[in-house]
Amino acid sequence: MTTRINYVAVVVAAIVYFVWGGIWFTVFGGIWDTLTGVHGASATTYVVSFLLGFPLAYVIANVLADSASGASAASGAILGAVIGLGIWATNLLGVDMFEQRPFTLWLIDAGYVVIGMAIVGAIIGGWRKRT
Repeated sequence: MTTRINYVAVVVAAIVYFVWGGIWFTVFGGIWDTLTGVHGASATTYVVSFLLGFPLAYVIANVLADSASGASAASGAILGAVIGLGIWATNLLGVDMFEQRPFTLWLIDAGYVVIGMAIVGAIIGGWRKRT
């Protein structure tokens, strides 16, 4: 399965995912800060956040590799959004409800991941590996 993975696309998608987080939280960071009470992050937090984009992109690449003949930017984006919404966002909603966190916080956090994973999927699905 791994022979069909475009590792350059995985690396680029992971970097873009991190940049996407910077854009998303530039827009929603003030609200997020207020809702969480967190103001600022350590360098370690940013490094770990950056590194976590790589396994995320690799997993999406592995799922798309099984359907490489039909993979496209659109199908990759749909796959990323479905995984983000169907697995990550739904689980996070349950956690946020038990922690009695505001629904707006869930919207911010889930929106970042669902859209971000759609972007990752589009990059990986649309970037054909040279044979």
